[in-house]
Amino acid sequence: MKRLRPLVASAANWEPPVPRKHFYAMLLLTGLTLSAVAILPAPGDILERPLRLELPISTSGTATNEDNTEFNAIPDHELMDPALPDDDIPADTGPEWQDYRVRNGENLTTIFNTLGLSTTTLYKVLDADGKNNLARLKPGQNIELLIDQDNILQEMKIRLNIKQSLEFKRVDDNYSVNMITEAVEWQKRGFDGVINGSFYVSARNAGVPASHIKKIANLFQWRLNFASDLKKGDKFKVLMQQETVQGKNTGNSQLLGVEVLSKGKRFSAWLAEDGNYYDAEGQSLERGFRRYPTHSRYRISSTFNPARRHPITGLVRPHEGTDFAMPIGSPVLATGDGVVLKATRHPLAGTYVVIKHGRTLTTRYLHLSKLLVKPGQKVKMGDKIALSGNTGRSTGAHLHYEVRINNRPVNPMTVKLPMAEPLSGKAKRQFLAKVQGYRKELAAS
Repeated sequence: MKRLRPLVASAANWEPPVPRKHFYAMLLLTGLTLSAVAILPAPGDILERPLRLELPISTSGTATNEDNTEFNAIPDHELMDPALPDDDIPADTGPEWQDYRVRNGENLTTIFNTLGLSTTTLYKVLDADGKNNLARLKPGQNIELLIDQDNILQEMKIRLNIKQSLEFKRVDDNYSVNMITEAVEWQKRGFDGVINGSFYVSARNAGVPASHIKKIANLFQWRLNFASDLKKGDKFKVLMQQETVQGKNTGNSQLLGVEVLSKGKRFSAWLAEDGNYYDAEGQSLERGFRRYPTHSRYRISSTFNPARRHPITGLVRPHEGTDFAMPIGSPVLATGDGVVLKATRHPLAGTYVVIKHGRTLTTRYLHLSKLLVKPGQKVKMGDKIALSGNTGRSTGAHLHYEVRINNRPVNPMTVKLPMAEPLSGKAKRQFLAKVQGYRKELAAS
């Protein structure tokens, strides 16, 4: 009987089914393929890219259906060049009370529109005010508002007269109202101190409330840089008045005046009857702003609208600025003095510029075609900073312009901008007399 041949040959005598050099090439290619597959992310790890809808550009150049929601979510401090200097006044980390002084011809509707508060909120507040106290607002009347980071009104206080105040508080999705009647007295108090370290620490050590330190920093933002200009040994005086009820401090206070002596120069700010602050000669401490970022008045193709429904997706996407329909290459102007924080590109905003004006106000200019400034550069009101365009997520040539206060978008066309008008005539004479009285109060304190 014949012996069967082994089914498996020895490894030493095995020959590949293809020429040996081809076999090794196939083996190398297989190894590389497996290595590439090993380093790829799992299907669930791949971020799904949003579908980009390419719309035909309007022949009139006025279509402005851009969606800058993702870009607008970027806070100004993240856009800031880290090389730029900053002071040590603590940044706002949560909602803070803000004051609004009623102007001639204003009512609650125009005030809410200026602050960017929704019409729904307005109706709910008016419903809570059963006696129509809010229908009788007077010029010069002060309104205190607590607006959170989502631009929702949480509380509002309106002093109707020296003894009565209305307090509105958000409860669930509506507002409750409470009439406060009290006998109040205002008592003046003075503080003085010497710079030893930072102004913030020195003023706190002197007893000045933190809220007033921030207010002082804002008043002098155009004239003094507290981080670099003030030196050890410089002096300051602060005069304020505190509200009391039956001799107890209510926590409400008002800054009446401040003087800072630095390098032999005296800087001062005093409260006038119109509710604004001026120096000892009646000159405004503010820098002027222009309403429009352009030479010509171009047509507004899309207005500020916190509750706008996006025309493409149908979703609510706030439009946090004003769009001007203008040809590509038109000059774009800085609306106020400031420092350029950012001048670069973004997938949604296109080529854009961010300018910081003082401590609390910034402006943004989007969808540009050409930059004419660099980060860190100082600009003056009216300086040409860029040329308009149609870059980023945009469907027509236009300029998207934003104004932000404490990184909260406001309506650029209605927001109360700083003005630089000095006092004159009778108002100036009354102011100068009041300054003399303030200084006597400081000397006696």
